[in-house]
Parts: sequence; C-alpha cells; structure tokens
Amino acid sequence: MDREEGILVIRRMWALMLVMLALSAAGGQGRAMAENEGVIVQSACNIVQSGEYYLVYCYAQVHNNSDQIICLEQGTFDLVNGEDLLATSEVSQIWPYFLNPGEDGYLFDIVSFEPDEYGNPVVPSVTGISYEIQYMTVDTAYASYGLDTEATLVTDASGAMSVVCRVTNNTQVDAYDPTVAFGLYTESGYMLYADGSTVQNVGIPAGGTLLMRFSVEDAFVSQWTSAGMMPTQTRVTASFRNDQD
Repeated sequence: MDREEGILVIRRMWALMLVMLALSAAGGQGRAMAENEGVIVQSACNIVQSGEYYLVYCYAQVHNNSDQIICLEQGTFDLVNGEDLLATSEVSQIWPYFLNPGEDGYLFDIVSFEPDEYGNPVVPSVTGISYEIQYMTVDTAYASYGLDTEATLVTDASGAMSVVCRVTNNTQVDAYDPTVAFGLYTESGYMLYADGSTVQNVGIPAGGTLLMRFSVEDAFVSQWTSAGMMPTQTRVTASFRNDQD
C-alpha cells in the first residue's frame, strides 16, 4: 500500500471511528458510574504516519464521580477493530495527577504499529478503545488547588491550529509546577483531542497569570477537516499542589 492509499484509508475510516468511539464511550459510562470512582466519559484517537510506522494517539476524558480524591493506580487500554484486538497498551498518566470530587482529567497515550515482515506499513483500522482503569483514593492533604482557566482555540492564516490557555492564580499562595490539561470537542460535544503539561520549576504568583500555548499537529487538523468534524469547544482544567502541605 502506498502513502496515498494509506491516507485515503485513514480518511474513510475516520468518520466511522468517531461514531464507534462515541457509542463505545456512551455504553462504558453507564458501567463505570456504578463503580463510583473515575468514569471514562468518552474516548477518541488520531492516526498518523511517521516514516514506516503508524502512530495512534489515544485520548480519554475522565470524571471523578466519587466524593473522594482519586489518582490513577494502574490501567490498560485495548485498540480494537470490531471484535478483533489490535493492540494492548498501558496508560501512562492522568492529567492532573489528582482529581478532586467532581473534577475532570485527561488520559493521552501513543501506540506504535510497526511495518509487516516485508517492510510494508501497517495501517491500523481502529473502531474503538476499551479502557480498564484502577484508581486509588488519597488523603485530603494531597488535594489539588484549582486555578482559574480560559482557553482559546486559534487557527492562523496558514491553517495551523493551537490552543492558548490563560491560567490565573486566584489563591493566596504561589502556584508552583501547575498542571494544565484540556480537551477539544465538536459543537455536539464529541471529544476529538486532548493534551496537557506540568510546568516544572515555574510558579504563578498569587493573583498572577500564566499563558501557555499548545500546538495541534497539522495532520490531525487535516483529518478533522476531511471528516467534517472540526473542534469548536475547548474544555480546560488547571491545578497545583501547595508545597507547604
């Protein structure tokens, strides 16, 4: 399969994949709610070619449905095509690391698909993501302090997309090592993308503001454009831990 054929395959399966993931997320949410912990609200992925490899960028929105502070203990996720298992991978981290009751966070990981034995790229035809996550509760001393956030989705004249997050510290203490995470959603609320970062060795003074800009890969924007599902909403969260705790 040449590069043009691979791109065509990805574009054709992208719209189907979004529908399948939306249905998968809706079904999984009801099961997770009964566990009274973290809830995988919905998931999505983007597939891009990198040399001879195909990379699947995987995202999930997590909601703390409990009345306790939780963090990720361990987790895995499966990439599937219908009933066929394509790959299993470990979840690396949740942003932010601690979720207070009622808060949302995001998972994002990457799965690599190697060429076949003849050196031909293997295009992963993903129709769903299934997460198996275990959370643990933590002492209230580890609670995160929320920061006020405002996010703007920016597209320049060349079509390059970025997310600018304005993070304001309205607490009475300096906010060191703030964590910012966000998801991009369509007008109807389907998540397309997530990203985030913990800014090490940086502090936001009490009452101060920090600007952070996240670039979105052009390949992702091209896929969304082809599928007719562009992000119009940005949901962002930011927090920090007081070093004096």
